[in-house]
Amino acid sequence: MYIRLSKSASTKDYIVYLVEGYRTKDGKTKQKTLKSFGYLSDLTKDNPNALEELRQWAKEETKRLKEEKKEPLNIDLNKLQTLDKRPVNYGYVFLERLYNKIGLSSFMKSYQKRLKCQYDLDDILKLMVFSRCLNPGSKKRAYENKGNYFFEFSDFKLEAMYKSLDYFSDIKDELTYAMHEGIRSEYGRDCSLVFYDVTNYYFESEAMEGLRQKGVSKERRKTGIVQMGLFIDRNGIPITYELFPGNTNDFSTMKPILEKIKKQYNLGKISIVADKGNNSGRNLDYIDKQGDSYIISQKIRMRGNEVSDIVLDQKDYIMNESGTFKYKTVKRTREIKNKQNKVISTIKENLLCFWSLKEERYQHGKRGLLDETIDKFINKPSLLNASNKFGVKKYFKKTEYDKDTGEVVKTKNHYEFDKEKYERDIALDGYYAIVTNDLDLTPADIIDKYRQLSVIEDSFRVTKTDLEGRPVYVWTDEHIKGHFLTCFISLTLYRLLQMETDHKYSVSKLKEALNSASTVLLERNIYLLHKTDEIFKRIVDNSNSPLHRSYMKKAELKAELKNIVHNK
Repeated sequence: MYIRLSKSASTKDYIVYLVEGYRTKDGKTKQKTLKSFGYLSDLTKDNPNALEELRQWAKEETKRLKEEKKEPLNIDLNKLQTLDKRPVNYGYVFLERLYNKIGLSSFMKSYQKRLKCQYDLDDILKLMVFSRCLNPGSKKRAYENKGNYFFEFSDFKLEAMYKSLDYFSDIKDELTYAMHEGIRSEYGRDCSLVFYDVTNYYFESEAMEGLRQKGVSKERRKTGIVQMGLFIDRNGIPITYELFPGNTNDFSTMKPILEKIKKQYNLGKISIVADKGNNSGRNLDYIDKQGDSYIISQKIRMRGNEVSDIVLDQKDYIMNESGTFKYKTVKRTREIKNKQNKVISTIKENLLCFWSLKEERYQHGKRGLLDETIDKFINKPSLLNASNKFGVKKYFKKTEYDKDTGEVVKTKNHYEFDKEKYERDIALDGYYAIVTNDLDLTPADIIDKYRQLSVIEDSFRVTKTDLEGRPVYVWTDEHIKGHFLTCFISLTLYRLLQMETDHKYSVSKLKEALNSASTVLLERNIYLLHKTDEIFKRIVDNSNSPLHRSYMKKAELKAELKNIVHNK
């Protein structure tokens, strides 16, 4: 370690840093900044010898640490007393390495210089992200458990954590763009094919205010929800996201995010894959006019819908030899209409219709005892007023007269079974339709790209389950935005870790692996490293680290974790 002076461009004064040299895997020597002591003029104001004293201290500290590393562990470690029985986690260092690698720490430090904030926002963000990744819970719980990490967090209060969410809300667009640039620089990100989807997250509170609004909850909750639209790249790495009030229609979420990232991220020509919840004329017209392409599923279960008629028409289908799959492509012109139902533009597109025996059997299975359930409601249609069991209500239509007698029915609600609709839905089991304006794509290409959309569905599952992004416990819009920024960062770090481990492990397995890395402090500043699982050992192998050992001195363990964090 040594002291380095760096001249400030703005003040012309010198900034004093504590710097340490280290060697990379390929043998190159690099330096990392461990600490800033501030401006030289401030240090020497009351003590003219401050600089020389710091240099001497750095020299002696370096010598001490070297000697400590050389001292052999020739004592009976089993007889050493445990000083702190509470284990601390050190597996977080592999998250911190990625956090630094894509430029998050440098971004936060740069941002902090613009503020008069007295607490370390970078440290607070790290605590929130590490906690979200490894031990998700409330902000209060994360604060109370900050001593559970080998990481030496700066001193801040719980109040600072909540206040920091306001700052995180303000810099969401800047920070996510910085992450994108970091990922592009370090991993060579490919955004020529992107995936988009929308989901929602529910709150504990039933109050409706700001982003918290009543909407169609994925979990069928009666509390307020918030909508999230998410873009990811072809490797499953998140690009950016946007939050919308819970009562926002899925159709209206894609265009504003797309407009933003096309302008800010300079993505060039892209191909967007999405599900039928985003298939609106407005969205497709915008994509087409930008010179981009789309691959989006098409609704087929709509009575009187032209598409379902095309799908059920068996003409031109091509069947495979085993009779388990068939497809056909229909060229058509989509008319885009305004609110007055006037055609304002047209798009040439291919409609790919396909059928799978496997999907047909799956959909038949989902129906379960539907016929039996329908019979029950035919006999007692009044039950439909309070029930939609198995989705049978859509097969009953309300009427004011009896179909057999023609007489007016005086009861409040009278339902008749819509047999035609039911039989049509059964006929559509196993069929799907996808539309694209990329007329050069083969049917196999279209299906392959669309099936990759499952990676974004998995991202939502990870955020909701492994990262416990919901229920949401914060209430103001700023805090909600700050909360989801930490979830987005956590998801991104796990996706990068998956990519670095060749996509062999699920997020839940990686979470278990990182949590298995814990240690306790014994006498004489020696740490006992608990046995870790096999996945963590493989992660360690990738870093060429000695973390497989059972015992390490504090200085040695600290130095090794720093090497991992700063070794890209």
